[in-house]
Amino acid sequence: MTILIQIIKNLFPSKIITHHICDLVNQLSEQIIKSNYVFLSIENENKTRQLFYSTIEELITLFNHCPRNERTLCEIIFPTNLVKTCIDFEYYTDNNLDINDHCIGASSFLKILHFTLNFIDHKHHENQKYIDITLQQFLVLEASTSQKISYHFLHANPTVLFENNTTLGIFIQMLIHVLLTSIIQHTCSHFNIPFKLQKYTTSDLIIILSPHITTLRLHCTKCYTFYSHVSISEIAHVLVMNKQNQCTLAIDLNVYSKNQQFRLYDCVKQGQNNFLR
Repeated sequence: MTILIQIIKNLFPSKIITHHICDLVNQLSEQIIKSNYVFLSIENENKTRQLFYSTIEELITLFNHCPRNERTLCEIIFPTNLVKTCIDFEYYTDNNLDINDHCIGASSFLKILHFTLNFIDHKHHENQKYIDITLQQFLVLEASTSQKISYHFLHANPTVLFENNTTLGIFIQMLIHVLLTSIIQHTCSHFNIPFKLQKYTTSDLIIILSPHITTLRLHCTKCYTFYSHVSISEIAHVLVMNKQNQCTLAIDLNVYSKNQQFRLYDCVKQGQNNFLR
């Protein structure tokens, strides 16, 4: 039994803690699931997870009583939950030594997200101030280490809610697909490749762009797609190398699954010290 579970049992003796989501859901009414309760998972030392639910007030009490390095808490997002836009942006530094400024890719995608979710005429805003406008809606958290860049974006003051996490994932994938297609379709003195709109997957588009990433980053600083506050040079930083030195997205598309679990603020993965904050 972890210290965190011991604290929960001491603070809330009647609290239900299970190992399976179905066990937790079966013991609760649909009214509770759709109410303002927070459903949480605890990562144990052996990497297994235990699950429970709490009110916001109970969660605050738990935070106040639990040592910081024992807060291995994630929120469970059920398929019935309305969700705000959230993004995991991450890549390994050793495989991307050519990226000197680790904020470029993150800030460029954040601004594109803000523009897409608000349907505004961005031309009326100065470029240097647009990130400040974006941050009025988005909360940016970081859990980076010396080996890995890790940002988490949350549309904290949303203009759009999605029906569930899966729907959000479809939206993010479509946005990325359109973005990559628009990069390939653009032409300039440094970039001009033959391309016809066909039934390309996002993976196909990444493969097409992979040999040109350095060119795009270095030379397309004055090239733009449908969005004039982010250059193609900046957007190209959304494409990174993974541990196998293969080109991939810095946006993690695997987090938009059924019953996904998202780490809570100022919490940590078991055995690590990169708190999300």
